[in-house]
Amino acid sequence: MMRARLEGDKLSIPEAIIQKAGLKDGDEVEVGLEGGKVVVKPLKPLVSLAKFKLELRGCVESSKVDPLEAKRIWKA
Repeated sequence: MMRARLEGDKLSIPEAIIQKAGLKDGDEVEVGLEGGKVVVKPLKPLVSLAKFKLELRGCVESSKVDPLEAKRIWKA
């Protein structure tokens, strides 16, 4: 366990934990309570943008819709 400091509504997480979790600046995380404990989970994309675009190749002959927008719509 490592110590962290709460300042207002911000929690500073030690760099060692950030690195071990594989997080980098700009990554999104999910924060919640599990059994009375604060839990922070990384939200990683299931597939990379490049792989997603590759999988869509040939599915649509011509479209002006961005593949990521299509993915967002499909999840709705």
